[in-house]
Amino acid sequence: MKANTQQDLQETHRRRKKRESLLETLESIVVAFVLAFVFRAFVVEAFVIPTGSMAPTLNGAHLEFECPDCGYEFAMGAENRRVGPPLCPNCFLPQPLSRRGVPLYSGDRLLVLKFLYDFEQPRRWDVMVFRNPNQPTENYIKRLVALPGETLELVRGDVTINGRIVQKADKVQEALWMLVHDTRYRPTRSEWTPRWTYDLGWQAEGTGFRMKQTNGKVAWLTYKHRDPRGNRSPILDFYAYNSGSNGPCLGSNVCADLGLRGEIAAEDAASVVLVELWAYKDRFRFELTAEGSERPTRILKNGQLVAEAPGGVLPVGRAVEFLAANVDHKLMLLVDGRRIAEPVGGSVAPQGDPLCEPTPTTEEERYQIAHQVGKTSGVRLGARGGPVAVGYLRLDRDVYYTSHDVGGRRLDPGHAIEGRPLTLKADEFFVLGDNSPKSSDSRLWNLPRPVAPRRNLVGKAIFVYWPSAGRRHGIPLAPDPTGWRFVH
Repeated sequence: MKANTQQDLQETHRRRKKRESLLETLESIVVAFVLAFVFRAFVVEAFVIPTGSMAPTLNGAHLEFECPDCGYEFAMGAENRRVGPPLCPNCFLPQPLSRRGVPLYSGDRLLVLKFLYDFEQPRRWDVMVFRNPNQPTENYIKRLVALPGETLELVRGDVTINGRIVQKADKVQEALWMLVHDTRYRPTRSEWTPRWTYDLGWQAEGTGFRMKQTNGKVAWLTYKHRDPRGNRSPILDFYAYNSGSNGPCLGSNVCADLGLRGEIAAEDAASVVLVELWAYKDRFRFELTAEGSERPTRILKNGQLVAEAPGGVLPVGRAVEFLAANVDHKLMLLVDGRRIAEPVGGSVAPQGDPLCEPTPTTEEERYQIAHQVGKTSGVRLGARGGPVAVGYLRLDRDVYYTSHDVGGRRLDPGHAIEGRPLTLKADEFFVLGDNSPKSSDSRLWNLPRPVAPRRNLVGKAIFVYWPSAGRRHGIPLAPDPTGWRFVH
């Protein structure tokens, strides 16, 4: 009898523990749901990018291609009305569209830090979510370019505030470089015309080039751009994301803000590598000397010294990554991610780069630039003194905020476009899309004040947590494994 009573008590205890455990589990689930809702409502919320107005920084619903000739991978917006095949941005090959179609991928999913702007001021170049001033129930995502009290004007694709161009932070600039050509993706078709031509002394080698020896003179590799039809052309604001669609998909504006990066190795202490960029009437030269050389590393504008570093910066016999750029009126020279030349007098950008105001142009010269006449921009790389190996070269252009037309319609009158500056009032923010030819943003809004008011701000985009979901390797809604990234 006592044994049965003991067993009954143990069974009752087990049942009570089981009920308590179940209740605790249910309680934990309820608390987790409550915390998730609180977190979503007050801290972080997930958003899906519906359109390509922020491409290539953030993709909307899109198709993905791998060029069958050069192998470069790129996306094309799915929301655009297609009028032709998409074009590879690296070699301009029209991409084949199979009868079965091209897989469709959804827009990037990202996390937005909500109510951040209740505690700190929005910063220029933030990518932020806000309620559409035309339709407050709809969320928009754009890049912030002008703050309250500032006078904004878009001039030759650049953002000018109170009459002066503004520079981007390094991470923002890195996000806004757009491919012109990369030698690591080499086309093989017979009708392809190589973009880089070279003087005697250079020879093509793998994805790059090698210069064995010179006679003391500079031997040059020169970039010669061509349009999708194969004709010589200035570098234009071509967007692969828009190619094959209606509107100005092939580019209509000359881009003079360029950056050349690559891998170089000086193979002798006498080796000197030179990079020249030109923009309209100005020519910029970057001179990189090898370690052990008594010659300094220098940056010059039209022959005048603007920055230098004592001694050589290229290790002999070891390859390094470099970036030489003229962007937003500043000259950047980086070796393995490190700035290596100090400005010599003159104005200095917040990042420490020398600022160089462009040489003024006449009305006739501005007309020629607008109509793509003459030599507007370009780049070349040279070497002298000793052998040099180039592993690869990649040429990028800066984002170009157009003042002329968007999606095939002219910006008339347009807000803050060239010749029509706009002064912002208190609590007003001017926003633009990175895919300027296809973005409905502050330039176009048919409102008395074409701005995002402070009361409409939702938060700052911080991280892409589920990029370009679609069927990959037979798995539905799989993310692009290379696409996880912070938003800059």
